[in-house]
Amino acid sequence: MRDAEGQLLPGITVEDMGTKTVANDLDNARVWFDKVRLPKDAMLNKFADVREDAYVQTTDERMRIEVIGQRLLTGRLAIAEAALASCRVLHLRTEQYARGKVCNGLAGEVRLSEMPQLKAVFRESEAALEQMAAFTAGVEQRLNSCLRAGTIPDADLVDAIAVAKIRCIDVALERAHALRKEVGSYALMHATGFELVDMLLCCKFAEGDSRILQQKLTRDRLKALQKGGAAAALSGLLGEHRAEVFAAANLARKLQPAGRDVAKLAAAMDEHWREIYDLAEMIAERHIRTGPRAAFVEGPSVERLTPAATGFDADWKGKLGAPVA
Repeated sequence: MRDAEGQLLPGITVEDMGTKTVANDLDNARVWFDKVRLPKDAMLNKFADVREDAYVQTTDERMRIEVIGQRLLTGRLAIAEAALASCRVLHLRTEQYARGKVCNGLAGEVRLSEMPQLKAVFRESEAALEQMAAFTAGVEQRLNSCLRAGTIPDADLVDAIAVAKIRCIDVALERAHALRKEVGSYALMHATGFELVDMLLCCKFAEGDSRILQQKLTRDRLKALQKGGAAAALSGLLGEHRAEVFAAANLARKLQPAGRDVAKLAAAMDEHWREIYDLAEMIAERHIRTGPRAAFVEGPSVERLTPAATGFDADWKGKLGAPVA
């Protein structure tokens, strides 16, 4: 991208995304390429190459999205687990504070941790986080088996990983917000962990935006419905997951008139966007309800919060002597 002097090559433009509410140590940027041609030796060629103007496979393993995306799958699971751990640590730290915070109650002094609304938040958060931790640990075990054996995860496991990524982050965001609303001004203070909560939003966008993953779950469910045919659909309507099968069949009926017309399909998806995401939620619930449970080898979470920095040096690139676009 740059020459020996560190200047951008012709046709390449970069722009820093600016200061974020959190995670400014991540140097996110935008990159534009305008009529830029790459030499063949600059291409990614772990699995394939172009030699004498012909496509050549360079490994025994055929290049396909399942192989290239293997790290994407492990990344999604890592993000799911990080979201759960962060939310748990936030609750541990807040509960420690609440046990020492004295409030004026109707019958005299009472600890904040004994307030019924906050007790309910701690209890509900523990149940929600534990459910997702057990599910996600089960998914991790299945993925570990594939990694050790050098095999490609099947479609069900790929979906389960997507569900873990989607739901772990949603649960962490919901429980962190519920906690924030009940602890008063403590949630506004630095070094409490609440200043880091926006990292959970970063998790939603990383390794596959959660909404895109939901769309993929729905798309694959509709493909499975089509492949199974009327007999499989009828059988499904009589089975345990009849509500999901009915929702999939109903959505397929609404999208079917668009056929292969991309503009019509886009309009139909916009019109029925709620049904698309509702079906994805049903698929997620099925995986969580029926998936195997396990426990993380790391054991229970511990309180190990490192507060966010209160300042940010916007000129850090210049001080390093790095080129600034």
